[in-house]
Amino acid sequence: MAPQDNAPILNAPVAVRWLVSITVVAHLVRVLATEKLDNTILEVFGFMPARFGLDGAGSIGLDGLLVMAVGHMFLHADWMHLVLNMAFLLAFGSAVGRRMGAVQFLLLYLLCGLAAAFFWAWLYPPQVALLLGASGAISGMVGAAARVSIWPPHSGSALPFWRRSTVISFVVIWLALNIGFGIFPIFLSG
Repeated sequence: MAPQDNAPILNAPVAVRWLVSITVVAHLVRVLATEKLDNTILEVFGFMPARFGLDGAGSIGLDGLLVMAVGHMFLHADWMHLVLNMAFLLAFGSAVGRRMGAVQFLLLYLLCGLAAAFFWAWLYPPQVALLLGASGAISGMVGAAARVSIWPPHSGSALPFWRRSTVISFVVIWLALNIGFGIFPIFLSG
């Protein structure tokens, strides 16, 4: 039996598995929590631009800002949101994580999530709705996977995509879906 025949079903890098595990546990804590505790979790860890305000009207300090900016990536609105994000993280985060060390991967993941949150806050400074989910960080993983697919390292393959036309098609579809869900969110949530 060849070694690849014994490969585990879930062959994601350790950093990706840890991120998925922590995110699923965070969601389970919210599901099992009382309504009051769940609201407290959302209040502390959900990202709300109006609380710090780029317009100077914010009410939290730098430590609160960092807790919100990182914490929101581990909270999700519902099971569908969680499952979709974790599926994309396993697919694209694994492709990126295999090319990086765990520390570099985690830094890239966090920086992508932070950049997405702050860009959203810049676009909607007085927004009082909570930003939840790892979609920004995962979009960064999709972009990183596309980047190594278009310009693969000399020693590696172009996985997860085999041809540049496939990469470009995927990026166009990814952008169209994100724009569509951003403009028409009711179709996703009902």
